[in-house]
Amino acid sequence: MRSVSLALLVAMTGCSLLNPPPPLRPALPANGCQPASAVTYNKAGIAHYKERRLEAAKAEFLMAVSAGPKCAEAHYNLGNTLWYLGQRDEARTHLLEAADLAPGNAVIWDSPVLRPYGEPQKEKKKKETAAEQAPGAFGNRGRLGGY
Repeated sequence: MRSVSLALLVAMTGCSLLNPPPPLRPALPANGCQPASAVTYNKAGIAHYKERRLEAAKAEFLMAVSAGPKCAEAHYNLGNTLWYLGQRDEARTHLLEAADLAPGNAVIWDSPVLRPYGEPQKEKKKKETAAEQAPGAFGNRGRLGGY
């Protein structure tokens, strides 16, 4: 009986050591955000976030974003929290908004949770084919200047 419980204990701790929960990225302070209530909500969210109470942190960050919609740090913190809660589509919206609001913020732009979404400010330009570049070229028969 004792060996069974010991084996069970080893199996349970071994599994948690092989698959630990992902480390949380630090939340960002929003000291420059307006109004002051956005900063207050953000600070409360950070306190919950550090204690791994992500649902409570999410609620505070949502209020921070409502109070200060132009506060990049609050959007980032909300997006980061949503990412860890598994709400990836909603997280994407807030992470991209944070990146758009803070183009020079290296913490936001270098964040691993933003990385899967690419670089939001770089628009991908469509490469034109030769036929699209030169009207009347071989591929454009029937258009102006064609054969």
